Amino acid sequence: MNSTEICNLALSYLGQGRINSIEDGAEEARKCKAHYDHDRRRLLLSYPWGFARRIEKLAAYDVHIPGWQYVYAYPAQCIAVTFVYDEGHARVKEENRQDFEIVTFGGGRRGIASDTANAYAEYTEDVKDPGAFSEEFIEALSHLIAASISMGVTGNANIVAQHMQLAQAAIESAKYYAVLEKEKRTRYPEKYSNARFC
Repeated sequence: MNSTEICNLALSYLGQGRINSIEDGAEEARKCKAHYDHDRRRLLLSYPWGFARRIEKLAAYDVHIPGWQYVYAYPAQCIAVTFVYDEGHARVKEENRQDFEIVTFGGGRRGIASDTANAYAEYTEDVKDPGAFSEEFIEALSHLIAASISMGVTGNANIVAQHMQLAQAAIESAKYYAVLEKEKRTRYPEKYSNARFC
């Protein structure tokens, strides 16, 4: 699967012909190219897709941001930070979220301000290689592109809403499969569990 094939899926949903390449001069190709990267990034930000999830030990900056103990470098290909945590909280990062803030300083550099020492970040990477995309992501992206180009290609406003709904359905399907790939026990607050089960 590549970007041209994803765009051809979108065009097929609209009852349009195929393009040879997203880079060629055909009108449909130009419309697809205008929306492809923007829609890809929108979709990456809409859900913590497993193929785009990264965990990285953060590099500390030698700068001070008032209100925070540490400032770390923003990962190069990151488009959204989900969690910041130390090694001891890796298994409970969702239940015991540690505070952080994205900051910009000194020449437009981006950083992650936190009170967590020796921090790791879990984040969504700006994945550009379509070969890495999950099937649910491809399905959602093709419908999102179809929604974006449908007015220019078909002139039918109803098709926009239809493909937005189909893209959302693909995201819901991805959530279902993500649950199947993760086993997590319910952890009760200590006082509640002692009173209830002891």
